[in-house]
Amino acid sequence: MQEEWDVVEILKKVRHDSLNHIQIVKGYLALEKIDKAKEALDHWTDRLRKESALSGLKGEKLPVLLLTYPYRQWPVRLEYELIGDGKSLRIEEERLAEWLENFLRKLNRSASWERENVLTLEMHFREKETYFSFLFRGSLNDPSFLKEIEQATEEPLYIDHAEDGRNRFSFELRWNENGKGKE
Repeated sequence: MQEEWDVVEILKKVRHDSLNHIQIVKGYLALEKIDKAKEALDHWTDRLRKESALSGLKGEKLPVLLLTYPYRQWPVRLEYELIGDGKSLRIEEERLAEWLENFLRKLNRSASWERENVLTLEMHFREKETYFSFLFRGSLNDPSFLKEIEQATEEPLYIDHAEDGRNRFSFELRWNENGKGKE
């Protein structure tokens, strides 16, 4: 999944995406649907706010992975939210990014193209802990990949509270700072 993109390629994709958003707003304004235009602007502003917060995380791999994800052709749409002060990332960023990249690759291989699939990722940054909550809604051709991911997750990362199914799963990814196994 991690492919090398040059700056020009990324800027082309961002510019294309931005022009699409502007066209939507202009269309609503031309139809005199002011409320819809405001709603589209609010949605776009919210996305840019989230991207800005993500860009402020320490480390580079995790922000690059998540910021470039929408420009890839995958059956799973990713939504994310940062909760708390992202500057207090208490997880080894490079290891976390590698884990997340592997997880996203396997999830997208398992997801059906026939249905809308959404992965919601909440990144919780608290004073004493950092953890990530995952919620998937959609359709999986093979939900067994989640067990493989859980078994392959090594200390100090661990999965807590996993619930799975063919059309929905959720779990938390935590970081054990003590190195003493799951608490």
